[in-house]
Amino acid sequence: ATSSRPMKPAENDKIRAQTQAPATETAVAKDGVTFYVNSKNGVSALTIEQLRAIYEGDITNWKQVGGKDETLVLYSRENSSGTYVFVKDHLLNGGDFAANAQTLAGTAAVVNAIAKEPRGIGYGGAAYAKGIKELKVQVGNDAVDASAENVKSGKYPLSRDLYFYTRNKRSNDLQRFVDFCLSPEGQAIVTTVGYYPLK
Repeated sequence: ATSSRPMKPAENDKIRAQTQAPATETAVAKDGVTFYVNSKNGVSALTIEQLRAIYEGDITNWKQVGGKDETLVLYSRENSSGTYVFVKDHLLNGGDFAANAQTLAGTAAVVNAIAKEPRGIGYGGAAYAKGIKELKVQVGNDAVDASAENVKSGKYPLSRDLYFYTRNKRSNDLQRFVDFCLSPEGQAIVTTVGYYPLK
């Protein structure tokens, strides 16, 4: 299985009950969860606190964060998404999303909605940011983007690993596949598709 968040203990307990062993977690790539806005939006960076206030519903107008006097249109992922869980845990500290956040079924749908809605804001993996603008995260005096260097160093505050989960005892074919993904050739593919290699 592939996942953009760590497996929960209860999930691993189910695997253990079915297979008599825990699942094996293997990080295969790095990613930066980024917040998208329409390319016409004048806002280029927000703090973690501002992003949290937006997604909790406390900030509802772009003028509150230096933009135009326009109502924010919030887009989110469905609650089965690993990215949704990451944002809930790491941005909202486990709290609830604003009630007016529109839930979309995939990151591509979020990007498509943002491209059409000048007042919109959404989030997803860095690899999907095509035709829209990625917001930088303001950290002190620095506006930090989700570049490979910033994600790998942890300077970008919404960095994460992407995982494979496998049975504890892998078949030979599966082990060869995992080894390939972690090889220089496999990690080059990670870069080609828009994510970041582990090293």
